[in-house]
Amino acid sequence: MGIWVKIPGMNMSALKQTPAGCENQNKGNGCMGRKSLQLGSLFALALFSAPLLAMPFAPIEPVSYALGGTGVSSASSSNAGFFNPAMLAVNAGEKAELLPTAVLGSRYFDRQNVLDSVYSYQGVGVEPSYDEALADFNAGNYVADDPAQSRALIAAAAGGIRSRFPVMADKTMQQEYMMALVVAIPHDKFNMSFSLSRKMLGGALVDIAENDLTELDRMVEEAGNGELLSSEFAIDPDTGVSSGLFGSADFASRFRGRGLSTTEFGLSVAGNHTVAGHDIAIGITPKLILATSFDYAKSIGSADFETDLGRKNNFAFDVDLGAAKSYGNGWRAGVAIKNLIGQKYKTRLGNKIKVRPQVRVGVSHAMKWVAVAVDLDLNKSKSLGFDSETQYLGLGAELNVFDMSTVRIGYRSNLSDASTSVATVGFGMKIYGVQFDLAAGANEDEIDLAASAAYRF
Repeated sequence: MGIWVKIPGMNMSALKQTPAGCENQNKGNGCMGRKSLQLGSLFALALFSAPLLAMPFAPIEPVSYALGGTGVSSASSSNAGFFNPAMLAVNAGEKAELLPTAVLGSRYFDRQNVLDSVYSYQGVGVEPSYDEALADFNAGNYVADDPAQSRALIAAAAGGIRSRFPVMADKTMQQEYMMALVVAIPHDKFNMSFSLSRKMLGGALVDIAENDLTELDRMVEEAGNGELLSSEFAIDPDTGVSSGLFGSADFASRFRGRGLSTTEFGLSVAGNHTVAGHDIAIGITPKLILATSFDYAKSIGSADFETDLGRKNNFAFDVDLGAAKSYGNGWRAGVAIKNLIGQKYKTRLGNKIKVRPQVRVGVSHAMKWVAVAVDLDLNKSKSLGFDSETQYLGLGAELNVFDMSTVRIGYRSNLSDASTSVATVGFGMKIYGVQFDLAAGANEDEIDLAASAAYRF
């Protein structure tokens, strides 16, 4: 179970724009069938088979996310820089000189109810009650002046903690959020976009120490049979074994949080080029990154998921690359590499977070009122926090209603962990040049939301 990017305008007109390449060929001659492998060969050396630590390939933004997270071959000028910068050149025919876009998105995944179990544990107040009983016993303030009754109170409190710890053991959660501002400037020859984004992905783990369970068992047993002694007799002189009080301050169990927040400034540039006699759009997104890792461990009795603890800042530079091909029969194909250079960050607690290159391919097809898209990650990515690895297959379809509104549905399947797959849905509307888009995704353990607003001058 936490955090990232930009959006709107995956309109049907953008999907139907076709640069030179297959326009002059007979649509029935199998143009796409003969050329669809071109893009894969351009980036063959970039494929990775081993799992990699990485940020999400793309942000939770409403247009693409409603379509199952697809965008490598179907992104518009407003979100091409986050999926495949080459799409800026593919969409060069869009009639807009300036397209500013504001985006918000979030994801919350807690299939094991980690935070609920921690908050429930804190709400019961069993640790304060336990420590108070220990303090009174150690000071000789016995219940009804009877040490046996004080020991019974300690045993009950220790047993309450002991029974709750295993319920929380080794549970993980994840959160993700993003916000971004994008300005796209489509042009017949010069296609570019600027983006400023803030993203966060992180998770938490409830780490229960085996020694805590052993010591709590001892507290229950010794309090019950009258062997529990006050703190000044904590060490048996004959055996050297603890026989005294074991308070919550002695617990080694911890709530651990870890993740990465990034602030990125990216400049995406794309153009159409002739490669082996074929017109292919190629794009690049160099980006400056302020990466802030967070890594901390807190007592379970006072813990919460926070991104401002154990912080460490790093500056980095990275590059995204992409290529795309349009065919005269409505088909498109694309391939993109995110974080080509890759980064390594060492957290304040000494853990390493690696952001490695990610490769994704996509195919889309647009008709007059309907468009469909498919994206596939070619490598696996391990979570930055504590959750399962990911390798997404995205499927999406949209229906354009008279160029005024759009209905979208999709499914994002995690091939590495089916329980994290989500169904998605979205809606878009245009009013006098302003476009609003909303999207949501969910399964029984997760909920994702995104919204954006854009204006075409």
